[in-house]
Amino acid sequence: MSRRIRLTPPRRHLAALITVAISSGFLAVMIIAANLLTTSLSAGVTQAYQGADLVVAPEDAGENPDADASAAAPDAPGVKASWPRTDGYLQLQAPGSSAAVFLQEQADPPASVQTLDLTSGRDAAKADEVVLDEAAADHLGVSAGQDVVLPADSRLDAEHEDLTLRVTGIAAGSTSTALGGTPIVHVNSHNERTLAGGGPGSTWLLALEPGADRDATISSLTHQGLEVRSAQDVIDEKTSEVTKGFEALAMVFAVFVVIALVTSAVVITNTFAVTLAQRTRSLALLRTLGSTRRQVAANVLRESALVGFAGAVLGMIGAHLLAQAALAGAAAVGLLDGVLIVPVTLASVIAPLVAGTVLTAIAGLGPVRAATRVAPLQALRPAPPAPARRLGVRGVLSLVAVVLGLLALVGAVGISLAGPSGLGIALGMLGGVVSFAGLLVGLVLVTRPLARLAGAAAARIGGLPARIAGANTSRNPRRSAATVAALLIGTTLMTMMAVGARTTETTLTTELDSRRPIDSVVTAEKLPRAAVEAISEVPGVHSAQATERGDIDVGAKEPMTLYAATPDQVRSTSHRPELADTVTSGTVVLGKERAQSFGLTDGQVLHLPGADGKSHDLRVHVDANLQMSLVSPATLEQLLGSDSSPALLVDFDDVGTAPREGRDALAVVGDIQKAAAENGAPQAEVDASGAEREMYGQILSVMLGITVGLLAVAVLVALVGVANTLSLGVIERTGENALLRALGTTRGQMRAMLAWEGLLLAVIGAVLGIALGSVYGVLGISTVLGGQYPLMITIPWGQIGLVLALALAAGLLASALPGRRAARTQPARALAAADE
Repeated sequence: MSRRIRLTPPRRHLAALITVAISSGFLAVMIIAANLLTTSLSAGVTQAYQGADLVVAPEDAGENPDADASAAAPDAPGVKASWPRTDGYLQLQAPGSSAAVFLQEQADPPASVQTLDLTSGRDAAKADEVVLDEAAADHLGVSAGQDVVLPADSRLDAEHEDLTLRVTGIAAGSTSTALGGTPIVHVNSHNERTLAGGGPGSTWLLALEPGADRDATISSLTHQGLEVRSAQDVIDEKTSEVTKGFEALAMVFAVFVVIALVTSAVVITNTFAVTLAQRTRSLALLRTLGSTRRQVAANVLRESALVGFAGAVLGMIGAHLLAQAALAGAAAVGLLDGVLIVPVTLASVIAPLVAGTVLTAIAGLGPVRAATRVAPLQALRPAPPAPARRLGVRGVLSLVAVVLGLLALVGAVGISLAGPSGLGIALGMLGGVVSFAGLLVGLVLVTRPLARLAGAAAARIGGLPARIAGANTSRNPRRSAATVAALLIGTTLMTMMAVGARTTETTLTTELDSRRPIDSVVTAEKLPRAAVEAISEVPGVHSAQATERGDIDVGAKEPMTLYAATPDQVRSTSHRPELADTVTSGTVVLGKERAQSFGLTDGQVLHLPGADGKSHDLRVHVDANLQMSLVSPATLEQLLGSDSSPALLVDFDDVGTAPREGRDALAVVGDIQKAAAENGAPQAEVDASGAEREMYGQILSVMLGITVGLLAVAVLVALVGVANTLSLGVIERTGENALLRALGTTRGQMRAMLAWEGLLLAVIGAVLGIALGSVYGVLGISTVLGGQYPLMITIPWGQIGLVLALALAAGLLASALPGRRAARTQPARALAAADE
């Protein structure tokens, strides 16, 4: 006898192959999405400090290394090159066009440190030459060798006329600009006076000679009264600020991936159980002819490993192709500035392959063990129905695990709210795993009563087919529990993700609004009425309110800038209208972080000299994380009198409305700056908080879009799981089905019976999953974000309704093929129980 026994036709492994491919592909997609998200958030920061080893600024610049004060180029032993840190914005226009493009200045290191990555042309070598990145060139519609115009009102040098610049080269874009960041204009030593005004700022970037004594260089710079920081430390700090909140979400997604893999393991186990049940007679014959249990087990495990590896390869390749197609489609419709190449990393390739192969091998152990333990002659007889189970050791352990797991989840929320969330998240993950594992272990004990309850309700609607379906579902609780488990995991995953994602969106959107509630603040030494009116008419501007601002000394290193605003102005321009109620006479409203930077506490009363020479009380009111200081106009006048300057609070039209059609926030900001320059305020500074908020909004939208993928994955996996269980039921009940057919049951009634069985299983799994997913979603997101932001729990009822509908549809759809098989089998042939 050959040692290599073929137990199962390859076509019968198709369900397992699909399940492994979906699960492995889902894991790969999550890794790709995490790589893209992290890269996009940190790419801009990394690019700004490329080539630098040290960041140097005067000690009096405080904690801000980008303070705007002039300083000479630092000189110290071991320094190879130094260049000023440029972090400003300007506008360029294509010749003959009045539309300006808002660009970010990017200081490039000297060629001796790092050459610019150009896709065409050459680097700028004169004051009237410039290099644009690909996104900027696309926005302006120019290429290397063509000209662009720097408007007079955007020039920072002493000249006051338009300047024509020759585009000498196009630089490769970065992930940050491709994903919606600000297009870049490159600045070097030749054109910095033209583009950046020529005045070096306080911050310098230094590249060291190879083998230079880093400590000696730092010591020399420190003795010159300079603050020295590692460029990597600055990058890490700024990247951490940018990615704050999203790292926690990565942990949430990791939990979702684990749950998806567990779901697949359950479905794969059922799939192998079905395929082995279909070959029961063959297994028995092989055992009778002398095959040992070890031989049968080795062949089945080899089959499962091959199925796992093949499915993992398909899933991994499919995930990368799907992600690339999604990025290309997003670029084609204008959601991205250029087509990004999917990052193919070791993790995105190896992790899905290992997970898929190992997952399938482990999932096949149970069915293999059950198949090899059956005696040869006993295997030729149909297995009796599983006996009813009572609450025993298994039930007690299940109940204890569920209770302890839920207590751990509640404790995790408390820990996260009280302090750092690392311990809370770890405890929450442990609690979730323990409670869910306990529920899965004890699921077989509650399936029978739940099936009877659902079957009784269905019998009132579906008649005899529904009554028989209810009986079939409840009489084999082990098999029904396996299917319910697959549906339970899928619907729990979908509901938990929906609740977590929607709560995250609401929470982070609220947090962004609390930090920067006003889309743009325009400031200038002089802001004529004509400029205010022109800005009000800019397409995309909903409201513009003129006000005043000024600096006061509160005993900190830096003065505090106050912005005056009436309650009506706050309501008409702020994304937080309720903020208007806090802006009262004698009160300054600012955020927690800003208050800490000035050494202030909520409720503290400051005694400040006023413009009239008298002392005035100013009470501190800390409101969330507001990044500006608001006072009433009367309070500002008391403190500063006429020693203030004009400001303009600007609110943009909402994204998606007609005035914003085809216009992003950066375009609106550019037009505001142009309107100010053309109407008597050429030096006006325009804050772009609204653009930052919308950028984060795009990232959140991408994250919410992942929930759609989760829905699709969970539905497909659940579909396979239900189909497997119904197929196994058809095999085990061949004789019973034949008897029903012989007694006059029509093919339509047979199909209806299987449809009701699938629907009952779907109802049980979906209802339990939605309830459990809602609890996990609320507790999980409270653990992850509760200690960092004021949490806004949001239940997406529409998505939950969609989850229920999809689960029920999966149950009905999965019954189609098993129902067809049961209906088309002839009574006499079925009674013979011939093994096909």
